[in-house]
Amino acid sequence: MRKPMRGAAVARAVCLTQLGTLAAVAALAAGLAGPAQALAAAYGGLVALVPTVYLAWRVFARSESRTPAQAAGAFYRGELGKYALTALMFALGVKLFGSQFPALLASYAACLLAYWVGAARMAFGGWDG
Repeated sequence: MRKPMRGAAVARAVCLTQLGTLAAVAALAAGLAGPAQALAAAYGGLVALVPTVYLAWRVFARSESRTPAQAAGAFYRGELGKYALTALMFALGVKLFGSQFPALLASYAACLLAYWVGAARMAFGGWDG
């Protein structure tokens, strides 16, 4: 029987899953539509990945020494920061990649899907860690 992964191990695995998805979508975009679309797709993946890494850092930076109230506060601050980073990165993405925005959005969506599928599978022991 597999034991479910916990905490920082799940966060690390989800971030690596998103990074792999980002690379695959950017490579696919490069092959199908060229380097400009690939760059937009890579940026779209970063719009998903960077806030995820930020949240993981906020939540798991020093989890052993926190009280439950401090841990909950770190989670809520991390989520707020994640939303703010996502909004700022999307705003910058519109300015930088306006004409390639569909590639950016498709990559973001793929990485977001990877986040949810990966987190669910690892949290319930679907992948070894």
